[in-house]
Amino acid sequence: MEQLETIYSEIAHLSDTDRDTLYNRMQREFYNAAEIVAYTTTGEALTCAQYRQRVNLGIAQCEQGQSISLENLCAKLGYNYADL
Repeated sequence: MEQLETIYSEIAHLSDTDRDTLYNRMQREFYNAAEIVAYTTTGEALTCAQYRQRVNLGIAQCEQGQSISLENLCAKLGYNYADL
C-alpha cells in the first residue's frame, strides 16, 4: 500500500502536460497488450500478454529438459530434417 501511495504522490505532482503524456502512454500500453497478436494451432486468438506467457512457459520447459530436438520433431511429424 505504501508503494501505491508513493506512485500516486509522484503522479499528483506532475504537470498537466506530463500527466496527460503518462495517461496516453498507459492507454497505448493497455490497448497494445489487449490486441490479438497470434493464434494457436487450434485457432485460439492470443493477446500479447497471453503470447508472452506461452513463450515463457516454453522457455521454462526447455530449461527443465522438457523438450525435443528439431531433428526428433521432424521425425515425429514426418518431415525430412535435411530439407529444412
